[in-house]
Amino acid sequence: MVRSLYDCPEIPIGPDGKLYRVVVATHQASNKKSPIGVTRKGVVYELFFTNLPQHAFTACDVVELYLHRGAFEPVLSDEDKEQDPDRWCSHAAWGQEAWQVISQWTWNLRLELGHQLKPQPLRTTEFAPALPPPPPHTAPASGYAPPEVGSAWKAGRFAAQDFALQPDGMLRCPANQQLTPHEQRREADGSLRVVYGAKYSQLPLLSAP
Repeated sequence: MVRSLYDCPEIPIGPDGKLYRVVVATHQASNKKSPIGVTRKGVVYELFFTNLPQHAFTACDVVELYLHRGAFEPVLSDEDKEQDPDRWCSHAAWGQEAWQVISQWTWNLRLELGHQLKPQPLRTTEFAPALPPPPPHTAPASGYAPPEVGSAWKAGRFAAQDFALQPDGMLRCPANQQLTPHEQRREADGSLRVVYGAKYSQLPLLSAP
């Protein structure tokens, strides 16, 4: 439902002409008669009286604060049918308030004594069963297969089988020198290529047979 709001800052109300801020909310009437407001020529008019300042509360804020606040009135009317001494015991405002407090206390006392004479379990409503806690998240196991040696990149050169893999992960070259890993490369297939090397000055010149 879309409402059009009209903000009237100073409207004289009552015989003394006291100024109030009035917000007029209008919307198109439906086939069902609107329980609140006045319907004229297919438009429903609702009036909101307030003393909230315009610079602090917009017309939209006022309507949001006061709209549908009368929905509890049927409940209060039912309560008045059960508790009506404030209507006939006193004609003063303070007396009516005092009798209403006494009547409410009597009402609560009657409920408490009735519960002691005939106790009933409290009614509970379960909207949905509780969900079990989710299992702890564990990262999937990841790792690499045993290392595989590469093939010779050119005929007449040393091949992978000419380099012995040591228990500490190093390589031993044909010149009996130790090769250390210098670089790790991620291949397109997800494998990891480890490149070994050594200082050239420490190796004697050798060539494959």
